[in-house]
Amino acid sequence: MIRSTSRPRDFHVPTHRETADEWGGRIAVPRTLPPDWFLLLGRMSSDGYLCHLDLSYHLDRELTAIVQTSRPVPEHFRVKSHTTPRTQLATYLTTSDRLPYRAAIAPLATTTSRGEVHLDGVPVPVEIHHAHGCRSALLPHVPGQPGYLIVTAPDEHWTTVTDLVLQAPDAF
Repeated sequence: MIRSTSRPRDFHVPTHRETADEWGGRIAVPRTLPPDWFLLLGRMSSDGYLCHLDLSYHLDRELTAIVQTSRPVPEHFRVKSHTTPRTQLATYLTTSDRLPYRAAIAPLATTTSRGEVHLDGVPVPVEIHHAHGCRSALLPHVPGQPGYLIVTAPDEHWTTVTDLVLQAPDAF
């Protein structure tokens, strides 16, 4: 058996609740989910600052949707981090195996349309990016806190994941 000695001994993978507590703000989640979907919470940091939370919803082994809650990094940080509906859609398509490898390495061609996403019961007009039977949209403002939201899902699950509510960290 080979063991890695490069990992620090105090290595700790935070729980969903610990990540939500570190986030501190409200987190966007679908209002109602089918009972057989499960959640994985992903996190991205820039210079140690937690700037993106990706709530990835799965059905069996299939990635079903991503709801990303993001916030800007402080101005003095050298490395900025910003995702867009197109980059999130490309990530979703690649991760969910909806694109062949060759197509995944090429720039993603999308079409756009107008639509709406509901946030805490309020319809918000958005531009929706479409590609390969999937959609992604940006909500540029999160009420009461800095940041934005990106919702990405296949067409068949779009209505489920675009009815969002903001939940406090203690809901996780």
